[in-house]
This record gives sequence, C-alpha cells and structure tokens, in this order.
Amino acid sequence: MSEGHPKRHHYVPQFYLRRFACPDDPNKVRILERHGDILATDRKSIDRIGYEESMHDFVAEGVAGSIEGPINRVIETPFSNSPTWQKITDGACARLDETDKIPIYGFARHLQRRNLETLRFIEAESSRFKAGALDADLSEEEREMHEWIAAAADNAHALFRDGAMDTTIPEDAAAINVMVCQSPIPLRTSTSPTLLILVPEQQAAFGAFFNNLRTWWLTLDRHCGAFIVAGGPPGFTNSAMPADAARMVNRQFLVQHGNSLTVRYMIADDAHLDGDLEWAGFSFDQLTTHGARWRKTDENS
Repeated sequence: MSEGHPKRHHYVPQFYLRRFACPDDPNKVRILERHGDILATDRKSIDRIGYEESMHDFVAEGVAGSIEGPINRVIETPFSNSPTWQKITDGACARLDETDKIPIYGFARHLQRRNLETLRFIEAESSRFKAGALDADLSEEEREMHEWIAAAADNAHALFRDGAMDTTIPEDAAAINVMVCQSPIPLRTSTSPTLLILVPEQQAAFGAFFNNLRTWWLTLDRHCGAFIVAGGPPGFTNSAMPADAARMVNRQFLVQHGNSLTVRYMIADDAHLDGDLEWAGFSFDQLTTHGARWRKTDENS
C-alpha cells in the first residue's frame, strides 16, 4: 500500500465506542481486559482498542488493495450521519421507531460481519474442514463453500471482505423483529458488539417469546440496546427493559469475553461488575492505578 496508508484497522467503529466514553474523558472508555486467567479493569483510549494491524489489506492478482477506506466511505460515514444514529447520539433512543428497524438490523449485521471474531472463525472452520474434522452432514452448499475457501490461501479473507462490504438489505429483513429496550442500569458492550444470546436455562429472564429463536443483542448506548430476533413474527417495539433482563445481557458479554476467539476488551462501567466477576468464577486480586485485577478461581482448591 502507499506510504501513509493507515495500518491500524478498526473492526469496531470509533463513533460507536464513543457512546460509552468516560464521563470525564470523551476519548477513553472503561474496560475489562483479558490476560489469560487474569482480568483487569482499566481505562483505555478509544483509538487503542478494537483494531488489528492491516486487517483490511489484501493482494489480488499481484495488486495490493484494501477495504479500509471503502468501509469508512460506504458504510461508517453514511450510518453515523443517519437519522437513526442521530437519535442515539442525541440521547433520544425513546424516539427510535419503525423507520429505524432496518438501519438497526443492518448495523448489527455489519458489526458482526466486519469483526475480527468473524475472520478468525472463518479461518478456524476452514482449518477444521481441511483436517476432515467438520461434521459429515454438511449440506452440499456448505461443502461447496468450504471447498472454495480451501482452494486458495486468500479465499477465507476474500469471504470476510465480501461480508464486511455487503450493503444489500438482507432477504429476511422484513421478517426480523427488532425490540429496542430502555435499560434502568448501565449496559455493557465489547469489541464484538453484536452478541448472540445463548442462555436456554435462563430464558425466563427474557420471556418465553425468545425460546427456540435466533436472537442477537446490540447495545446502542449506556442505557439502550436492541434485540434482533429471527424465526418469529416480525415487528418493532420500543419499551422499558426489566433490570434482571439487563443484568442477564451484561453477564452474557462477560461469558463472551471468556469464550471468544478474539474478544480482549469488554466495555463496562457499572456497579454490578464486581459481583458478576465473582459469578463468573473470578476472585479479587489487587487494586491498580485505574482499576483492579481479578484472578480465575482455582476450582481444585
């Protein structure tokens, strides 16, 4: 690439992370950072999290290219200037309505597809396919896709790039149910913001509506987020969220933080974090300059 081309490629837009900035510093967020069995709370500059060096660069037929600029021009800038995002930055999530359904769904989908977690998942599944470790009951379409990815070294990244740059309205958009929720407690997010909700033993916290449906969550700001639900009746709602459901979502970000391939940072600034860390099997270790360290509890002790 040309000299001066930025190498720090953010897979979480900085305009999104600024919705969670510290009250006394608009350029920093309070985070939970993972270091193996150690978790540390701290403050980090927004431009120092949610990025990977040269993540969007590629070489095709001997010619260097990048989707870093196009992502900004085609997707980030238009959405950050949209009426939907303006309501959110104005602190007016209560005014989000049916006209914001597709933009919210599209943004959640984009954040998922452009994420480092997705790229690493594609690469890991490709490696499993090459090793013959995937289930034998792959559909014909899935097998063809894996064979195509395996055919060239760049194909996994090419598939990722296609997803990251996809601006089409999905065929299932009209059938999606978007449920905007106003939370009475501060909400968390992470460097993989579109969160798949998987808590079948605790579905009652969200309601029976969610049973057996594919559900994602996207936090929009400190006190507002949205469930994106597929497989049920379509619709749009905007209503208050019970505190126990908000706490359940927050805990799911902590579960994601521990189980993901790439999520190093959870953005969290709420009074329940210490208790949730104990719930997740961590014990307090020591105070630090801007936070604290927590250590995974030895289950055999």
